[in-house]
Amino acid sequence: MPLYLQVEQTKRLLSAEDLARELGVGRTTAYSLLWSETIPSMKVGRLRKVRREDLEAYLQRSYVETRDWIAEHPFTVGDSSQH
Repeated sequence: MPLYLQVEQTKRLLSAEDLARELGVGRTTAYSLLWSETIPSMKVGRLRKVRREDLEAYLQRSYVETRDWIAEHPFTVGDSSQH
């Protein structure tokens, strides 16, 4: 693979700190998502790296799961089960 393609591929890898920043969560939460394999990752040396497309797939799954949950659990004003 030509060097310029390798550089482009490397730019698409996110560190755990990058992942935390992108998701707006702390490093502990980011590492938890990686260790639980909720977001796929790979080891590069001693570091965990995430492909951008894997982060985007996780976000899409989360969006769909949330949307579906909301559709199945409609909120109504005065609903006493919300207290």
